[in-house]
Amino acid sequence: MKLITALVASILSLTTLAARGAGPTDDAYSVTVKFADLDLDRQAGIAKLYVRIKGAARRVCDQQAIDEPAASYPACVKRAMSTAVARIDRPMLSEYFAQVGNKPLKTAPASVAAR
Repeated sequence: MKLITALVASILSLTTLAARGAGPTDDAYSVTVKFADLDLDRQAGIAKLYVRIKGAARRVCDQQAIDEPAASYPACVKRAMSTAVARIDRPMLSEYFAQVGNKPLKTAPASVAAR
């Protein structure tokens, strides 16, 4: 579990790259969500991680809304959260995410740039 946590320490990057037709060298917004302190085999850990992901998604999308006012804020938050959940790839997190009315992406983007 520690190896997985270390590999996915930076899990949240805004996925507007595909929507804008951007390539891997273009800028994206990103926020690091750390969760090494959470037990992802327990519901309480999953719930705390979900809250962290949602907060990070809102921060990322707040910045995007400033830079790109025409972008849809709710769609941005949902897309960013979905990408994060897919990249973490933990069944309990995916189930929790689905329970609150969202569906994670089947796969995460192959490459994401950071700003």
